[in-house]
Order: sequence, then C-alpha cells, then structure tokens
Amino acid sequence: MLRITLPLQKQVSPVPTISRVVIVGGGFTGATIARLLALHGQYWPHEIVVLEPRAHLCGGLAYHTDDPSLRLNVAAHRMRAVPGDPQAFVRWLSNSGRLERDPGAEANGAIYARRGDFAAFMAEQIQPFLESGIVKHLRERVERIHRRHGHWQIEGDGGAILQADVVVVATGHPPPTPPRELASHLSSDPRFITNPSRPDALHAIRPNDKVFVAGAGLTALDAVAALRARRHHAEITLFSRTGHLPQPQAAGDFAPHGDFLIGVPNTALSLLKRVRFALKEVTENGLPWQSVFEALRHQGQAIWRALPLVEQQRVLRHLRRRFEAHRFRMPPQIADLVDREKAAGGLRACTGRIVAVQPGREEIAIDIATKPHGTVEHRAAQWVLVATGPDHRNVIGSQGCLAGLERLGLLTKDPRGLGIACDHDSRALARDGYPVEDLFIAGPLARGTFGELTGVPEIAAQAERIAQQILAMSFATTRTITIRSM
Repeated sequence: MLRITLPLQKQVSPVPTISRVVIVGGGFTGATIARLLALHGQYWPHEIVVLEPRAHLCGGLAYHTDDPSLRLNVAAHRMRAVPGDPQAFVRWLSNSGRLERDPGAEANGAIYARRGDFAAFMAEQIQPFLESGIVKHLRERVERIHRRHGHWQIEGDGGAILQADVVVVATGHPPPTPPRELASHLSSDPRFITNPSRPDALHAIRPNDKVFVAGAGLTALDAVAALRARRHHAEITLFSRTGHLPQPQAAGDFAPHGDFLIGVPNTALSLLKRVRFALKEVTENGLPWQSVFEALRHQGQAIWRALPLVEQQRVLRHLRRRFEAHRFRMPPQIADLVDREKAAGGLRACTGRIVAVQPGREEIAIDIATKPHGTVEHRAAQWVLVATGPDHRNVIGSQGCLAGLERLGLLTKDPRGLGIACDHDSRALARDGYPVEDLFIAGPLARGTFGELTGVPEIAAQAERIAQQILAMSFATTRTITIRSM
C-alpha cells in the first residue's frame, strides 16, 4: 500500500532513495555479498547499493594497490574467492595474460600473484551487475545509520540519503593505533606516517632516509617491499614487542595435517598441547609444519566456537602473536627479500618497549628498552611508520556511523576486542544482547564470533551464508514513501 503524507508547506525535502540492501564498504567482503545477491535475480536495478568511497569495488584496504611488489601471501590456487569455482582465480590469471606479464609470480612451486591482479579479477566478477544497474556503487563514505519509519536510513558524506530493508556492515579492517610514546611526541610531525598502506604514503621518503617501522607483521614487510621497489637503500628497523616475524610459506603443495575436531579442545592449554603434538608428529614424518596450521585454519571456526569466552580471551592474551606469525605467512618473494636484507645489514629487528622519543631537525631519536635484559638501545631515523596492524578494539570509535549505532544501542563491541559483536548468523548484537535481524556484520569485523575469518575462502563462505539469509527474508512488495514537510 502506498501512503503519502502531504506537505504542510510548499517546500519539501528530498525523498530518500529506497533500496532493498545497503552494503557499507565495497572491498572484497562487501562486493562479494553484492555479487551473490545479484546472481539470484530477485532485485530490480539499484536495489542493491554499495557505499564505497574508492573508485572501484573489490579492492579495499587489502588489494587496492598498483604496487607490483605487493603480493598475495597465499598461493593463487588457495584463493577460493568464488563459491562453487575454487580454481576461478588461477584460470583467470592464465586467460587474462596477467600471469604471463608477471614473471616473478611463480615461487616454491606455486603462483603468488600481485594483489592488484586479484582486485582486477574480483572487479570483473561484479562488473556485469554494475553495468546492468542491479548493483549500484555509490562513491560516498557513510556518516550516519539510523532507524526511520521502519526502515534503515543511511546518509553519506556527499549528501546521499537512502532507505533500506537490510544493512550489511563490511567496512573491513580499521586503521592501526600508534604506540603511545610515538603518538605523544610525533602526532603533528609530517615524518610520522600512521597509515603506510595509503597509495602515496611513502612517496616523500628519499632513497637514503633511514626508516623506523613500529610493527613486524605482514603490513610492516609490505612497507619494506614497497620501499625497496622504489630504490630505497638506507637502513630499515622493524620494532615489535614480541620479535615474532611472519614465517615463510612451505615449498610445494601439501595437505592439512591434524584433526582437532575429535574431542575438540576446550581450554587454551589443551589446544596448545594438541598443536604441539601435531607439530612433533609432522616433523618426525618429514612433513612441513605449515600443514598443521593449514588444518587449524580449516577447522578454526569449530575450534574457536568450542572454547568458552574466558578461554578465547586466554588464547588471545598468551598465544595470539605467536599463532599469527605462523598463520599469516610471508610469500616466498618477500621471504627472499627479508633474507637478503638481513644478510646485507639493511634490515634490522629490535624487540622491547619504547621509552623515549626525541624529534630533531635532521632525525627522530628513539630509545628502546630491549628484551630480555632491558638495556637501552638508541635508534635514529628520518621517518617513522606505524604498521602495528588493525586496531579492532577501536573499530566502532574509528567510524562515526558505527559509533552512532552503538549510541542507539543497536551495535556493541566484541567482548574479545576483535571487532563488533554478532551471533553465528552474523547478525549484530544489540546492547540488550539480542540480534538485530536486519543488520549484518561481514568480514574481519566478525572475527570475535567466528575466530578464523581473515582469509579469502572463509570470508567468501560467510558472504554466501549472509546472502542466503537476506534472500530468505520476506519483504513487502510495496514501498511506503513519506514526503516530509520543511
């Protein structure tokens, strides 16, 4: 039934655009959900809207790059991004000619493609639906999400106002938070780069400038690779509290080893013992230790679900950094670069805590109390980069639209500090603990609930489940349009 509220005065405000589904974020997660919804043919043009300020969908923070030195840290045949067609990406690499134009892609008996190529592959998957209008890409950043007249109302920073039946939050990883000592002394210093993943973040660094990187994970190694590709040759220091660098990928192909679902461990200690036993077993049999972590990846969501909250928190507190160093491994090309740079003295690593920061005219001096004895080392650099990884604890505070939903009681932080609280159907949990039926949390922001939700296959599987849930929801076939008086 169509209900029209007549204006009290001659002037009226614009009527919001009516959409069935609005997806906030157009990286891999958001674009995949939009594509899966569009495939079912239940939507009219512009009823699926993706709000993404970048020019293209599918890239996001992870893959939106033209830097040829940045590669996927997973072999191409394991990038199962298209449900039902696990070899789609490998086939596309060959058919498109991208593999032929990338002579450095093959290493250790597998293909480690450029990240930009994966973004291009995913963009091709959704392009037909953008051209037909079934999916609309709106290049705006979402500023506000709230309830209005029984619908969601979404407001963008470019003036767009949309109403929708369903909202999917797929904004991906939040930015990193700098270590306190660095932020307090360098917050206004142009030599302090808090987001080295930005396309132009490293352009001002000269070849002979020393660089200090806070962080030692894959993001930090991306910065090393990007700098060296730009003919930077000065010393780079990687600083971390634990000293755990990402481990390399194993050569060749191998099957996952270990069944952790028989008598699923329900404590952090029992899980650690099971992993150690499996590692000892594969080592004795001449198999790569990486096979155990592949099994953990495949069984990760079931393992995580079996752990009580207090044990999940214990895993995060005591085992997280060591696990991530083995789970999120370097592609062979980056591993070779790191080995060469270490041998030549161009890449140094230090572990401990920052105790003093002194910005000078020529360089920034940093004092570090090193582990294990606490002796103070003095480091100096022209540039300081923050590559500590996403700050999932602050994801709601980092985005105004999410903070607004939290104030309304429609969104809460994950109690493990891994993003946004949701149930196992990916529905956001409100302040009262009940799920919000038409508000979904997709991708890495839902890691607290699912545990293993960072790799492409796991995100693709969650996206498919969310799409099926949305398609199963019944909506009225008519729309209520309200013309508001001024």
